[in-house]
Amino acid sequence: MTQPRRLRTPRPLGRAAGVVLAGGSGTRVGAGINKAFLPLAGRSIAGWGLNTLAAVEGIGILVFVVRPDDLEHARFVDSRETEHPLEIITGGETRQESELLALRHLADRIDTGAVDTVLIHDAARPLVSHGLVSAVLHAARETGGAVPGIPARDIAAAGPGQTLAPSTDLRRDSLVRVQTPQGFHAATILDAYEAAARDGFVGTDTASCAEEYTDITVTWVRGEETNFKITYAQDLLLAQDVVSALGLRTG
Repeated sequence: MTQPRRLRTPRPLGRAAGVVLAGGSGTRVGAGINKAFLPLAGRSIAGWGLNTLAAVEGIGILVFVVRPDDLEHARFVDSRETEHPLEIITGGETRQESELLALRHLADRIDTGAVDTVLIHDAARPLVSHGLVSAVLHAARETGGAVPGIPARDIAAAGPGQTLAPSTDLRRDSLVRVQTPQGFHAATILDAYEAAARDGFVGTDTASCAEEYTDITVTWVRGEETNFKITYAQDLLLAQDVVSALGLRTG
């Protein structure tokens, strides 16, 4: 990571906030640092998603949520890899706590209407496209909540023991593999997370908390196969291949 310091430009006007979560580790990737800060074709894994969200019209704020031990890495990303300033905060012990802290960080601006929509994205999904982020933002503003999803036609139902259940037991056309960013009406999702904190409810992702504590019918837009999550070393190798194949640039 030896990029020269970038010229900073003012954030574009926009009432949506992008939140990028980088609370993972590098254990399963086989790295000694948080995988979000591993290099991928000229910038960190986290830097890819941050720059994509920053380029989407309508997103005016970027919040980068990291572990306390990763603050130095995050400041490097902010100063050397992103074209627009980041608001860096430390997260909690769980994903949901980190999301809540990000929403509380935005609470004053949500209350005044300066932020009307929040998109929450995993830093470990570096190759999310500009078009997909835009589609989620548009759908979230239209319906109150939206997520990207890939039809899960490769899923089978487990039967007794180690058998597979008959295919009639599972409607594959009704299942999707959910990705990020997940977008929601800001005031509604903030209230939902505060209620979940009071109740001790822990969801699997942002959408599960919305489904539990709001009346929003979460919609889904078509996700992208390239918007995969980097979990293992082979995922990082695949991401490098995708960057090369698609001719993606770091700046």
